[in-house]
Amino acid sequence: MFRNSTKPSNLESQGLALLQQMTGSSSAQFHADQWEAINELVENQNQLLVVQRTGWGKSAVYFIATKLRRMQGHGPSIIISPLLSLIRNQIDSAAKLGLNVVSYNSSMDQHEKAHSERQILSHSVDAIIIAPEQLGDTKFGQEILPQIVGNIGLFVVDEAHCISDWGHDFRPDYGRIVRAIQFMPRNMPVLATTATANDRVVTDIRNQLGDRLKVFRGSLMRSSLNLQTIHVRSKSERLAWLVENLPHISGSGIIYCKTTKDANIVAEFLKSQDINAHAYHSDIDGDNKPRLEQALQRNQIKALVATSALGMGFDKPDLAFVIHFQAPGNIVEYYQQVGRAGRGIDNALGVLMVGEDDARIQQYFIQNAFPKEEQINAFLELLASHNGIKLADLEKHMNCSRGKLTHTIKFLTSEFPSPIMKDGPFYYRTASDYSLPHDKIERLNSLKEDEWQRLLAYFDGTLNRCLMQILGSELDDNDIETCGKCEYCNPFAKLPDAVQQQTVNKASDFLRNRYIKLEPRKLFGASNDVVRSAFPVYGFPRQNANLLCDTGWALSTWRDGGWGDLVAQGKFNGAFSDDLIAPMVKMLNSLPYDERPSWITYVPSPRHPTLVKDFAHKLAAAMDVPCQDAVYVAQTRPEQKTMENSFHQSKNLDGAFGIEQNMLYRNPVWLLDDASDSGWTFTVIGGLLKRAGVQRVVPIALTSTKNNQ
Repeated sequence: MFRNSTKPSNLESQGLALLQQMTGSSSAQFHADQWEAINELVENQNQLLVVQRTGWGKSAVYFIATKLRRMQGHGPSIIISPLLSLIRNQIDSAAKLGLNVVSYNSSMDQHEKAHSERQILSHSVDAIIIAPEQLGDTKFGQEILPQIVGNIGLFVVDEAHCISDWGHDFRPDYGRIVRAIQFMPRNMPVLATTATANDRVVTDIRNQLGDRLKVFRGSLMRSSLNLQTIHVRSKSERLAWLVENLPHISGSGIIYCKTTKDANIVAEFLKSQDINAHAYHSDIDGDNKPRLEQALQRNQIKALVATSALGMGFDKPDLAFVIHFQAPGNIVEYYQQVGRAGRGIDNALGVLMVGEDDARIQQYFIQNAFPKEEQINAFLELLASHNGIKLADLEKHMNCSRGKLTHTIKFLTSEFPSPIMKDGPFYYRTASDYSLPHDKIERLNSLKEDEWQRLLAYFDGTLNRCLMQILGSELDDNDIETCGKCEYCNPFAKLPDAVQQQTVNKASDFLRNRYIKLEPRKLFGASNDVVRSAFPVYGFPRQNANLLCDTGWALSTWRDGGWGDLVAQGKFNGAFSDDLIAPMVKMLNSLPYDERPSWITYVPSPRHPTLVKDFAHKLAAAMDVPCQDAVYVAQTRPEQKTMENSFHQSKNLDGAFGIEQNMLYRNPVWLLDDASDSGWTFTVIGGLLKRAGVQRVVPIALTSTKNNQ
């Protein structure tokens, strides 16, 4: 309903007609403050921050405002959106208003980008959706934006809490937004929207965007949500709880995990128990993500088991449940994710579980939120010593993963003034002095630690009050009444914590029989010049199929809740438990082989000479095959786990091992190591064994540490 009884203006009537067109309902009416927000943008050309609960209709505000501004003859809107899933949903929503909306983002190929560019520069689009990094040293930021900046009709920043370093999901790329606005016409209307901003974040956003900013803030109460906490800590118990309860929860939903590894584990186990669930994370092929989102939208699957890659902006009004298999980092993030459920239905379920390993995972994310000082200093010194350097060459000079390098670059380019700049594919050091903002980093890390403890208090029930009120108070909305639905308000409606031991055993068996395929590397070096000369000692050709290993297998993934936990314990204690022998024998006897190995050798270690050796001999005895000490350490090198990119991983192994010719059999061999990550150790030793005359090499490992986080 409208909030006043006066006859609506002609503009308001137009806006209402657009709302009804967008929703497909002739009876649709604006929520409180929706029209007022649109009017502030269209008529008064103000800067506006809208803080409203998930599902309130923030996208309706900026798309209707865009339509009205375009009808008045103004230029297109620019919409800053953080996630590709949000971009796809927004384009679909805008099409209902007849708006021609294009995206310009890093996932698009050159043809798609060129098509969007032609439409933008020919002034045939109504809105342009971009990720915040496009405002930086990209073609869009450097070439396209300057040509349209004087004709922008509306500037929208979705998920605006990302602007503030006090926000739960602060993103350095959002720092570019504030600087971009400063170079745009002062009377250009600006809309910032979020559902997750407390008073501190609102104040910070106001300080950054300027004194013209008005704030529209509504109640964050979500009356449709039934919030519960389930206290089953072990991974097998949490898996069992999902299997026993999901079939009795109506509708479809999202199960959140903190890591890619765990999203895969949960989805695979649910599938094995005839529950239609699929993993969704950053490693999923880009073409498959829209297909999975659409399947969930159409209720064709029970659940997506997702990392935060499926978060902000995913809109399914009838999403029936959000279950956190692992805890998010703080209550505000939890509110944002659980708020995906129950937007258009009266009853939806929000369940929080906290696992045994959640604190360790959270600590990992806190410790790696910012680049390390020594890494930044080395990076800046390297740039200063070169007259321009490419990213691929940075990997050759710095023992740093591609992910850490891009993280460092993103962090430094968002600093102001930035100590680096990019021109084409080359990075340069600027004349700006730079030092890491230690106080800021320490403050933010301390804040994250405190937020984690408050989430645990929510979970453990020590706050002793309505769960919806707790969420509201974290967001400084203290007017929320008791919800009447949560486990505190209505304990008799809570789902049971208990699980049957039989189901727990099934989960444990799954975790302990989930063998991990170890794909052999295809080349002795990458296809670029950086890695091509990585083996001058061994003289491996870049490509030689005759020297490559067969497909290998690992018994577990690191700390997976099954054998991976026992492997981790053995690494810590300096000796692997004999309890790992039988499952390794079971795995080796169950694998398919082109030609079954008939003996075992192993990867030796100069620092822990008995760790893998002793286990290899015990395993060979159990398999009733010989174990040969066929590989020896030729030179002591830094631990392979300290090598962070492909160039340094391969270079570190060149000349590190030798082969004892008198210890070899020509028959196929199992090559054992305790852990596999990049695959380079298996590739190099396998190549040496095959060059020495061994017919086949099958890598086997106790655990895989690849994509552990």
